[in-house]
Amino acid sequence: MKLTRINYLIIAFFLAITASCTDINESRQLEQIEAMNKSIDSIQEAMKNNPLDSGVHYATMAEEVEYRIRNNYFSDTINMELGRKMDKYKVMRRKFKPLRFSYKNVLKGCDEIKESLRQLKHDIENGDGERQKYDEFLNFEQEKVEQMKALSYEYAELKKTTLETYFELHDELKAFSFELERKALAGKK
Repeated sequence: MKLTRINYLIIAFFLAITASCTDINESRQLEQIEAMNKSIDSIQEAMKNNPLDSGVHYATMAEEVEYRIRNNYFSDTINMELGRKMDKYKVMRRKFKPLRFSYKNVLKGCDEIKESLRQLKHDIENGDGERQKYDEFLNFEQEKVEQMKALSYEYAELKKTTLETYFELHDELKAFSFELERKALAGKK
């Protein structure tokens, strides 16, 4: 088959269209990566601005209060209000460990996503790997970014409610525990 000038032009035209589609996809994909990187950066910034600085201290203080009350509270009747406060206080204390774990996991997850995005960006820019799966990989990374957003929001909300409960009940229960301890010591004399 003899190729004519028109055939060459048609082939060149289709190659140009194919190349331009690839360039359009590449620029769109790189824009998606940039947007995801910005989201991850904002999640990391929000987490670093909202650490659980004194979580261990708060948990230790709460354990000490619970210990003093448990060892010094003896009553023939059930004080329902005190029971509700103590239950709420115990639940609050138990949330500090998961909060510390969640904080570390969100930051670690963000670092891992950033590394995956860096590698994917490199692959797209250089045409490495399975080009037909780039969009699939981008969707997967986007799902991970959304998961990090949700986890960081849950962390912030849990931290807020946990600290609210701590500050609502701690001073009252601490004073009560010391009063019980003082009475117990006075009764032993």
